[in-house]
Amino acid sequence: MSKKTTTLVWYSAIPLWLLISLTCKNPDIVEKYYSRIFYPLIFDLHQFFMDLIPFSFGDILYVFLTFFVLRTIFKKMHYWQVKPMNLFLDLGSLLILVVWIFHISWGFNYHRLPLSEQLQIPISYTEEDLENRLDKIIEESNQWHNSLVCSDTIAVTFPFSKEQLLQKISLYHPIYNETLVGSSKVKNSLMSLPLSYMGYSGYLNPFTLESQVNVKMPIQSLITTSLHEMAHQLGYASEKEANFIAYLSAITSKDPYIQYAGKTFAYRYLFSDLFKLNPEKARGKLKLLNPGILKNFKEVNDFWKKYENPFEIIFDKTYDSYLKANGQKSGIESYSKMVGLMINYHKNEKQF
Repeated sequence: MSKKTTTLVWYSAIPLWLLISLTCKNPDIVEKYYSRIFYPLIFDLHQFFMDLIPFSFGDILYVFLTFFVLRTIFKKMHYWQVKPMNLFLDLGSLLILVVWIFHISWGFNYHRLPLSEQLQIPISYTEEDLENRLDKIIEESNQWHNSLVCSDTIAVTFPFSKEQLLQKISLYHPIYNETLVGSSKVKNSLMSLPLSYMGYSGYLNPFTLESQVNVKMPIQSLITTSLHEMAHQLGYASEKEANFIAYLSAITSKDPYIQYAGKTFAYRYLFSDLFKLNPEKARGKLKLLNPGILKNFKEVNDFWKKYENPFEIIFDKTYDSYLKANGQKSGIESYSKMVGLMINYHKNEKQF
């Protein structure tokens, strides 16, 4: 990058900062013009090209970018002629360009109008609300489990492959109350093994807009993770909103196995929140679940235990910081904030 170009890129950081500050304070404008008009055009353009590539182009892009950055560092820093300022300016200009592309391609969705306001439902709830919804989920989870196995002590075995699953799932849009069949696709991440050690189940590449999933996970987790990443792909950047849409998509599916995955997915978050408020009462609720459901949970937990390592906390802290930097004040805990959306959505929807 020439000196003139580097200077121009550094100056562009000023309008970038102003634009981000403006969008943070005006979610209505972001929702109306970026998330509803501009972003769908960007998404369709990305999808047209990315769907032609059967593998994860975004994973390869990240590997290339990492190689490029390392190459730049070694190229600029000679054993006999260290120029830290030049290195700083070049890497800084690259970072600014990446931030520009990130926000234009997808990142401004972090500042759109909250889904709770669009649905006109609150996100606060009482312990009684939480307990009532958990009781309902336990009842429904047991019912689906009983319909899929011959004994309540047997774990559910999913009768389709992970590849077949990605062809079965579809997203339910809570605003338009419709299922968006074929609206987005999910790809197996080429970095599923590193993702397992990092403790990540999947991610959206904000530059290629590809939904990536850790294909090594048990199918039960793969179902809701795929739906979660698809929600991100359609412009719902908030983790709690993506979780909520994943849950709704699963329980509105016509496939009983996907329904089961959605109900048990909700149970884990509801149980976790009740346990924080009242551990003794939560333990009592745990005993109400069919033993076979607990075996499915154990399968998922055993998978993640295989990849536990001392560096996982570093990845969690890094991602937590990333979320907070993009306006999600709860950081990594924002995933569980979908509980309020779920509880109040059902309180306002007669069909549920």
